[in-house]
Amino acid sequence: MRVLVTGIAGFVGRHLAAELATHGHEVFGFDIGAPPPGLALKACSVGSIQDPAAIHQAIEQSTPDACVHLAGYAFVPVGHSVPERMLEVNLMGTIHVLEAFRSVRPEARILAVSSAHVYGSRPRGAAIVEADPLDPDSFYAVAKAGSDVAARLYATEYAMRVIVARPYNHIGPGQSPQFAVASFARQVKAIAAGADPLMRVGNLDCERDFTDVRDVVRAYRLLLERGRPADAYNIASGHTVRVGRILQRLCELAGITPRIERDPARYRTDTLAPRLDATKLRTETGWEPRLPLDQTLHDILAAS
Repeated sequence: MRVLVTGIAGFVGRHLAAELATHGHEVFGFDIGAPPPGLALKACSVGSIQDPAAIHQAIEQSTPDACVHLAGYAFVPVGHSVPERMLEVNLMGTIHVLEAFRSVRPEARILAVSSAHVYGSRPRGAAIVEADPLDPDSFYAVAKAGSDVAARLYATEYAMRVIVARPYNHIGPGQSPQFAVASFARQVKAIAAGADPLMRVGNLDCERDFTDVRDVVRAYRLLLERGRPADAYNIASGHTVRVGRILQRLCELAGITPRIERDPARYRTDTLAPRLDATKLRTETGWEPRLPLDQTLHDILAAS
């Protein structure tokens, strides 16, 4: 397939480009900035998902058979500081992309990437399945929930082949140090190279379900190829780990014993995260996470 990836220059987009190209797909990009060198792209259009004309032009030029919509804010705290911006980009940007495809390439398969945050952080009695109610409790989650519902509405209202992915936390080489594991790795690497052995961290008691980004983009490819339009799919490993354990393992891999200082600016109060059931994804696509956490952490350190 000819696949247009919005947000191609981002952390996930770069890994997705490689995954798609490796499996025989022609990859076209759309991003607000030029992509880094080395991506296996046929072409890349520069523009914003807030600019409908730019999206239309990118679709007309690439004539894609499919699209993976990644573009938007991925850092949850942005929503607390500029909620209107979060909604404009993550919700309205998604609608602009869907409207452009409805106008130019209505037959294309579209994977709209949502988030596990749409379920909220309040505990539930059992692992969450896709039919469970959404319960967003941050502006990021509200924007993602809105785009999630809108994407599925385009499938039912306009018979478009739109599929929704709801990934949990994903980590891997090349992630921004805004995020906890990437921040840990950058600090650990600096200390191993001789910097002051002081690490500034947030809440180490948080428990998270982490999946390697390379496993996540494989799930995206499989959903693009095999997913059912109008359906949503959870993407998660099914295993949680304490964030403090991640830090401990990174330090062990680097051979350092730093001093730890809690930084209130990095502190998250939600210690437990709801469990996601990814049985539907596994059953319908055959996906399973392949990369063990230790391999992921080793690769993150090497790339930091």
